Amino acid sequence: MDEMLSEQMIAPACRLTSISLASESTPILEEITVDFPANACTVVMGPSGSGKSTLLKIAAGLIVPDDGSIEILGVDPARASDREIENLRARNGFVFQDGALWQNMSLYDNLALPLQYHEPERDAAAVRARIAELTRELGATRRLELRPSQVSAGERKIISFIRAIVTDPELLFMDEPTTSVDAERNTLLIARLRSIRERGRTIIAVTHDARIASRIADYILVVKEGRVLRFGSLREISRCADAEVERILTDVLSETATYDGDILDLLDPDESPFA
Repeated sequence: MDEMLSEQMIAPACRLTSISLASESTPILEEITVDFPANACTVVMGPSGSGKSTLLKIAAGLIVPDDGSIEILGVDPARASDREIENLRARNGFVFQDGALWQNMSLYDNLALPLQYHEPERDAAAVRARIAELTRELGATRRLELRPSQVSAGERKIISFIRAIVTDPELLFMDEPTTSVDAERNTLLIARLRSIRERGRTIIAVTHDARIASRIADYILVVKEGRVLRFGSLREISRCADAEVERILTDVLSETATYDGDILDLLDPDESPFA
């Protein structure tokens, strides 16, 4: 009981209230209201075209909705000063689905930029040491003087992930972070995510990767056609009796999973082979 009350007293890391967005009169998101718990990992799942990536970018303050309000780490971006916005950006990290690296900069300079901008007190040696630590840990030690166009999609995704965590943000947003990443570095990435979560950081991730969902998710948000279908703990969702939720998760997980049993067992913290 005390634990439940404690959780209720902690303000959400991100709060979306009555969020709606349309493109050329076509609804993308409709009346989305959700609190993303702080110090936990929430995984967003749903069919292709259900608005997951748009929802993530709105939650991060990268897209302004047509209606509704957003609060990120206690800050309303619509009412915040320029200084508050800069401070908020320093506390967040975002892994884009396509990497979104600066094409006219080397891989090293892409990684150094957040540190140089948000932590100008770091000298060049400290920047190099931080980048060396993360690239070594995540298997991205190839030549960092190359441009993004000169490396594989998987390498770009790993660099994008490192760029997002290089400042050790309080809140990490991720859009399909393991797409194009090989199995070995996928394992390294998930290990780092578990470490981030265990240190009390907040993670909000769009993914269809069962390994991320089963190994680091505390909560699952299921969306369909721009609306929240179900939100709950990993255990609640994995054992949900809602046939529509089960069908959506089975379809999403089957894109990457190879497992002979009930595919929803992949999400079950007691049954998952990835735990």
